[in-house]
Amino acid sequence: METALLFLAGLIGGTMNALAGGGSGITFAALVFTGMPPIVANATNTFAATFGYITGVLGYRQHMSGMGKDLLWQAPLVFIGGLLGGYALLQTDAQVFAAAVPWLLLFATALFMAGPQLERLAAHFGGRRVQVAGALALFLTCIYGGYFQGGFGILTLAALSLSGYTAVRAMNGLKLVFATISSIAALLLFALEGKIDYVGGLAVMVGIGIGSYGAARLTNYVSDTTVKRASIGVCLLVTGYAFFIAYS
Repeated sequence: METALLFLAGLIGGTMNALAGGGSGITFAALVFTGMPPIVANATNTFAATFGYITGVLGYRQHMSGMGKDLLWQAPLVFIGGLLGGYALLQTDAQVFAAAVPWLLLFATALFMAGPQLERLAAHFGGRRVQVAGALALFLTCIYGGYFQGGFGILTLAALSLSGYTAVRAMNGLKLVFATISSIAALLLFALEGKIDYVGGLAVMVGIGIGSYGAARLTNYVSDTTVKRASIGVCLLVTGYAFFIAYS
């Protein structure tokens, strides 16, 4: 029963991530619901999501030609950020992290809802060529991503906009490259500490893979606005449930 629940959560989360975003909160909540300690659930969620990031990179690779020079300095920055975020998670007391989870989910949901406005604001400053600020924003975003996955994609797109990027497909590809690198960095630490539940993670991973593929088919029948509204609704329900569990 738990495996089926995690697969379903991965299916929904993968679909949401591919179409609008916000799926990481769903899969994380499902992992916690099955009884995993929050820190283990977060590490396992990162493990499961990384497969979707890698397949997404392959899909966007044709849109990232000519970006090798930028990646030469960005990749090490992203890797170090992911390591620092993963290390910070492992140093966090389990009870403290459990209490922080509802607020992290609320923050991720708010980022998702304000994503377009956040990206436009970053693009406004990016037009002034604030490259150092963009690099710093990317580094801090990857620290956050190594610590908690929810909202990572929106923050990354904003950081790229701040750096002066404007091609949406290329930005989505870079976002997935950075998510892959920072997640792998964090996973190295999580694996060494034995914080990953591979059985539960694989169930979510399979669901994410199928959901991401199926989402491409859904785009022919469901509008982006409808998908985003539904995703926001699900995120709000998950966040409300997390607050209820933590404070009831």
